[in-house]
Amino acid sequence: MFACTVSVRLKKLVIASALLAFAVTSAFAETTTLKVPFNFLANGKQCSSGVYSVILDAQFNIVKLQSADGVSSFQWVAGAGSPSPTDMRVILTFDQAKGRYALRTVQYHNKIPAKIDKNIPEYMPTRTIVGQ
Repeated sequence: MFACTVSVRLKKLVIASALLAFAVTSAFAETTTLKVPFNFLANGKQCSSGVYSVILDAQFNIVKLQSADGVSSFQWVAGAGSPSPTDMRVILTFDQAKGRYALRTVQYHNKIPAKIDKNIPEYMPTRTIVGQ
């Protein structure tokens, strides 16, 4: 009888802990959706045009880019960059060369990872897409 009561309490404690961890993680995540009108490369992987979610996990300073269909998903550690501390925009910046695009940066408010497409020279023309 005692072992059964302890087992039930332990199960309830585990479930409550899992729910609390999910709630805390969700509280630190922010999401914005953007439409990318062209195919592009990200980390050397070909991505199709379409709707993408940009997610900021403020607790761990992680910026994640994910296609709506879930096929393409990337994440980077983000830190303070050139945006001002009060910048509230979400911006994807792409390098443009010979009609092809490569993801350069993903900015979420004032958080931005290091340059993503390190093989593209700094002086290439860029195109930006700003979230709503």
